[in-house]
Amino acid sequence: MNSLIYLIIIATLSAGFAVIYRRQQKRLKQLSRERDAIEVEEQRMFDFLHGLGAALQEDSSPPNMHRYIVDGVIRVIKADAGALYLLDGSTDQLVPVCLSKQLAPVIPLPADLVEKATENANALRSYLRLTSAPIDSGFLGKAFHNEKPLFVSALIEHPQFEGTPNPFQENLAVMAAPLIYGEKRIGVLAVTKHWPDQPDYRAFTTNDVDVFASVAEQSSFALGSAIIHSEAHEKRQLEQELQNASEIQRILLPRTSPGLKNYHLAASFSAAKLVSGDYYDYVPVDDHRCGVVIGDVCGKGIPASLIMAMCRSVLRSTASGEFSPATVLHALNRLIFPDIREDMFISLLYLILKDNSDEAVMARAGHDPPLLCHHDQHGEIETLSPAGMAAGIDQGDVFDRIVQDYRFTMKKGDVLLLYTDGATETLNSHDEEFGIQNLSYALKASYTDGADAVIAKVSQELEEFGGKGQQNDDITLIAVEKR
Repeated sequence: MNSLIYLIIIATLSAGFAVIYRRQQKRLKQLSRERDAIEVEEQRMFDFLHGLGAALQEDSSPPNMHRYIVDGVIRVIKADAGALYLLDGSTDQLVPVCLSKQLAPVIPLPADLVEKATENANALRSYLRLTSAPIDSGFLGKAFHNEKPLFVSALIEHPQFEGTPNPFQENLAVMAAPLIYGEKRIGVLAVTKHWPDQPDYRAFTTNDVDVFASVAEQSSFALGSAIIHSEAHEKRQLEQELQNASEIQRILLPRTSPGLKNYHLAASFSAAKLVSGDYYDYVPVDDHRCGVVIGDVCGKGIPASLIMAMCRSVLRSTASGEFSPATVLHALNRLIFPDIREDMFISLLYLILKDNSDEAVMARAGHDPPLLCHHDQHGEIETLSPAGMAAGIDQGDVFDRIVQDYRFTMKKGDVLLLYTDGATETLNSHDEEFGIQNLSYALKASYTDGADAVIAKVSQELEEFGGKGQQNDDITLIAVEKR
């Protein structure tokens, strides 16, 4: 009897041990499979990172980088499809820059599109390729602002999806991660997988989510580096183009004083930026006359420089043989008015000098009035301010009536100073302007030594007054000395 009991106990224990052993073996096999799967994913992750580095070295162009990231993350995660959206800072929209061959529809689809896409697959691709997503709403907006990857097992059930059920998005699991470089959010990376309608099925494992987070982090670094590299390259190109434009603009400026026997001219030009809206020129009128023009476009930089280039061409084409400065400015105003923006205008002063004559004639289109220093009056300064209005404001009727020729006399030793408002509006460290009084003082202090001395003196005073502060406007000076 006791032997039977012992046998029963031994049999029961053996059966229990067998069950435990089988369970342990099953668990060990499961752990082994999970370990193998992790090793495989780690190897795919390593391959992805290695390939990403190689892609950066071989071709860091945005399209190549975008394609490698999308295809690589699909391969690592074993997803069905993927999409990369990058932020357009000018619109605050997430713009699709790369879609996988199999589509990842992670944005709401209109009902009419669903009908079209059922019959024509290209309709869905075109819609996804051309449609941006806002960053302040919707599923992608949520992913963009999230601190970690966003995982949903059923996209259409997510509260912020804002879409309606349709065949393309049913049973669609999605992982979407924000792409963050430094402290700057640059986009969203998303992968999708359709799952069968089976209980307990998981489209993405916990390990998939962790690996996806690592891929997104590395992709963020690669994309951020590529963006900075591209922006730096574009900046260098722009700077080079601006430098070339600046050189061309300087070439167009006169290098020497015009060949008049009784007048000597000196000039100075200093741009606040690489290209300028200031302009001056010496224009041959006939064998005995020369035109002197100075101008300033309201504004600085490339737009102002383009307007000035246009003015130079128009004025030179109309000035030859025309002895009336006002007539030249009338023609210029009528020609540029149709092509100038409403918020822009040009101030111009056009002066004609004649050899063996004390009389000069000028017309002023809203430009700062010149200063005439009289030698025979011991440096007395006279401001020449005939009526005038800026060019580009009126199509011609009012302009022609206001802008008229103004005649004045220059005697031997007199010096006339033309300038743009960048001179008088130069600021010191206390935000005080240089002003017309300081300009007059510099002229009076140097006129006896001629035009070159006047330009040198005024330039020195402006530099000392402005100090080390940044020049805030273009400065042009012309001194006309009567001999």
